Amino acid sequence: MINPKQGPAGRSANSLSWAGIANTYFWLDPSKKVAGVLLSQTLPFADPVSLGSYDRFERGVYKLTSET
Repeated sequence: MINPKQGPAGRSANSLSWAGIANTYFWLDPSKKVAGVLLSQTLPFADPVSLGSYDRFERGVYKLTSET
């Protein structure tokens, strides 16, 4: 999936992402030269706990990259 707009956690516009049925997620942000992968085996898809973990992980990655 191509994300045409900037994401709320810091992801650049035109970054790429994917989500799998067991709450597996990844994103690629070529503009900021960062990527992330979160793998789980949790159902149902879009489980609120899994989505919260993904959000905190992504925000943490961008916080670290902005500090360097």
